[in-house]
Amino acid sequence: MIAQTPTPPYYAVIFSSVKSDQTQGYDAMAKAMVQLVMQQPGYLGHESARDGIGITVSYWDSLESIKKWKAVSAHQEAQIKGRSTWYQSYKTRICKVERDYGFEQLDVAK
Repeated sequence: MIAQTPTPPYYAVIFSSVKSDQTQGYDAMAKAMVQLVMQQPGYLGHESARDGIGITVSYWDSLESIKKWKAVSAHQEAQIKGRSTWYQSYKTRICKVERDYGFEQLDVAK
């Protein structure tokens, strides 16, 4: 599902990753992080896909909110486990969204 975001400006954190062969516990942690991030001040939504390379884009109201999310202790534990076990490689990019637009086909009953 495409995240519903406010009128720009807002921020996007793009997390691209390649998993290692050791993924025990990954799915449970990923679900826990989704539940936790949704409770964070400034969180606006996210989108995620995985087909070899995983890409998760989360949306935030400010750089300060992103910084606070990075510092949440449970999130830090997930980051440590990701670096030590779950990921072969990853890259995080933080961007300011200055413009967005899109299309949504409406389901019109005939």
